[in-house]
Amino acid sequence: MVNSYALVGIVSAVLISGCSLRRSDQEGVQSEGLSPTEWASLSQPGPSHNLLNLFAGSWDVTIKFWSSPDGEPQESRGSSQLSWILGGRFLKEDFDGEALGERYQGLGIFGYDSGARLFTTVWLDSLNTALALQKGHYLAEQNKFELTGEVYDPLLGRTKTTRSAIRVISHDNYELTMTDTAPNGAEFRSLEIRYARKS
Repeated sequence: MVNSYALVGIVSAVLISGCSLRRSDQEGVQSEGLSPTEWASLSQPGPSHNLLNLFAGSWDVTIKFWSSPDGEPQESRGSSQLSWILGGRFLKEDFDGEALGERYQGLGIFGYDSGARLFTTVWLDSLNTALALQKGHYLAEQNKFELTGEVYDPLLGRTKTTRSAIRVISHDNYELTMTDTAPNGAEFRSLEIRYARKS
């Protein structure tokens, strides 16, 4: 049976550092010494939000999904629409496709938390009741976002770690990959999603 919880990583949900993602709270903004103007700026979209501009638009999507490390991939297609909401603070993804032989719908939110200095994604879909949260950073030298999070998997009976990477290929193409955790604890690539901008 396909582990549908691996699909919570479909986002542009969308995705972030070669160093450890378990960063200390000290790397976020500290309150000491912040001026009223600096405090106010934390509530406004900034330069890091501009990195997400590329993802806005309409996309054709191709998906490969592996339910186990040695399994054959299942393939499907879909479409995605990403648009700015709340004054340019967050990107909202509306995903429509097919999974497990049925219609699959997903909703993602992608933004940048200026206080925590982290990119953040939230994902929910029509296959389960889990809400998946991931946080991470942008690797400029690789033109890639890397994110990590946790979600409870009832097939495993415990919380598992999820990892996603979003690699920008060009203005019209990007790729999301997700790493899942097998029952024996081993991590494996479970998801590959390619986005191609609609003409």
